[in-house]
Amino acid sequence: MDLRPPGASVQVRFAALLATLLFLFGTFRAWGEQAREPYTLGNQFSVIQTTQIDGGVTIVQHLYRDGDKLRLESQQGPETQIILLRKDQKRVYTILPASKLVLESSYRDTGSAANLGIPAEAGASWVLEGKETIRGHACAKYRMKGNQKSVYIWVEEAGKFPLRVALMDAKTVVDWDQYQAGPQPAALFEPPADYQKISMSLAEGPR
Repeated sequence: MDLRPPGASVQVRFAALLATLLFLFGTFRAWGEQAREPYTLGNQFSVIQTTQIDGGVTIVQHLYRDGDKLRLESQQGPETQIILLRKDQKRVYTILPASKLVLESSYRDTGSAANLGIPAEAGASWVLEGKETIRGHACAKYRMKGNQKSVYIWVEEAGKFPLRVALMDAKTVVDWDQYQAGPQPAALFEPPADYQKISMSLAEGPR
């Protein structure tokens, strides 16, 4: 089977999806590690997230998290793409169901969240900006002010979970919908055993 044509396009899509995943994983790490944020976010949940980049590109994804395991499903036209980030195995798997392929690469964790998207810095201050309603949900809007970055976070008041995160320049906005807390099925985080597996060597991996 000639893998060259799909391989080229796969690498481009893989890079875009992985960038989005790392952006969000950096935020999740920070949320989970900080006890004083004005919201509660466990490390087991599922959610549908919509990421709008620079007011143009919109990516809708289904995210599952269970501890150090993440699954991100994206639909691009007729094609479904899945990324599994297994921090416990130090592996990233990109699954392409249409081609029955699994692309495997390494995950390097240096223990620093500073370059994983939008971290909540130690010593950052939280400023209540007011109240807003988003998709029928009453929210408290906060501004997280740090030495490195500042972001807006809308916290759903009833469930105390983040409903929206936005950069100060509003060029990247992440919305959450259908948030469900609780353990996730273990099978979601395993690549299909009957798919062909290809190892990928990336110049720059997660840090």
